Amino acid sequence: MCSNNRFRWALAVLLTLGLQWPAGAGVMLGGTRVILGEKDREASIPVKNTGVSPYVVQSWIDAGEGRNKTPLLVTPPLSRLDPGMENILRIMRTTGELPSDRESVFWLNVKEIPEKSRDENVLQIAVRSRIKVFYRPSGLQGKSDQSRGQLRWAVSAGAQGQGAVLKIANPTGYHVTFTALNVNNGQQLINADMVPPFGEVAYPLSAVKAPQAVQVGYTTLNDYGGETPEERVQVPAGAEPVAVTVETVTPPPADGAKR
Repeated sequence: MCSNNRFRWALAVLLTLGLQWPAGAGVMLGGTRVILGEKDREASIPVKNTGVSPYVVQSWIDAGEGRNKTPLLVTPPLSRLDPGMENILRIMRTTGELPSDRESVFWLNVKEIPEKSRDENVLQIAVRSRIKVFYRPSGLQGKSDQSRGQLRWAVSAGAQGQGAVLKIANPTGYHVTFTALNVNNGQQLINADMVPPFGEVAYPLSAVKAPQAVQVGYTTLNDYGGETPEERVQVPAGAEPVAVTVETVTPPPADGAKR
């Protein structure tokens, strides 16, 4: 509600001042993630101007906000992109040591900078898109599409023994990125993100007041940015995450389908 009120207030200010939004803006990336293998010379992703005005496209890679020094680079770092045209961004490894037993994650930033308008009272905004870049060493154990099934789970006591938290541990060398995570058939929806290799995350539970077994359903992203089928696990109470049996959820039949 607060954000909606702020938006309305800002829009009212713009209208009062007689400012105009530029029409047709839109530099689109051709994917939601990039994977660079150790043996690959480069990885690439297309970028297209779907708008009606030309843009200057600025691209760079970081290891997190404020961490601009990385062993990867993207080229071209600066280019002009006319309406309807497409360019290819290429990501390469330069120097520097990276772990050989797990993926490393970086961020590709793409900023669209509009040309200066000749009209007065036009508000121009430089929009930045940001997606993950995974550097994947050769020889990692297992396969990336199997990593979500190897996650370990537990419902443990919260801070100072109060409440409960859902613990998820990742024993593989691959990142596992959630797109949805729900507890007890939607009793609680968790805004989960990514479990790093050999790492662990914990989410407070409001669905239960003390450590107890729960059912968790989840979906993840695959290497191509697509959502995997929903899977379900029965998570036991315990201090440390453990391996559990994974069940694939059968989607309901579409309307009109034979039952």
